[in-house]
Amino acid sequence: MKKRPGQFMGSGLVRAMQLPEDVSKGTILVSMQGRERLAVENFKGISSYTDTQIRLITRQGKICVTGRHLKIESYSRDEIEISGIIDKLEYQ
Repeated sequence: MKKRPGQFMGSGLVRAMQLPEDVSKGTILVSMQGRERLAVENFKGISSYTDTQIRLITRQGKICVTGRHLKIESYSRDEIEISGIIDKLEYQ
């Protein structure tokens, strides 16, 4: 298989495995349900956590969630779910 300019080496493998692009490249995936629930996939860690602000570390930078009564409902190695009243979501 000949590599085209701009194509990374594992793209054939990714296509063969039928992996979504966000998983294969580590792109963050943010989804909100109203103002009360937020899920972030492909995050790397938590840099700070209070009931008014949660800062997350991702491969693309940091995400700051600001609000009231914020709580981490669940998290795994690469996904986190936050609940509370979300006032602001900021990429840093």
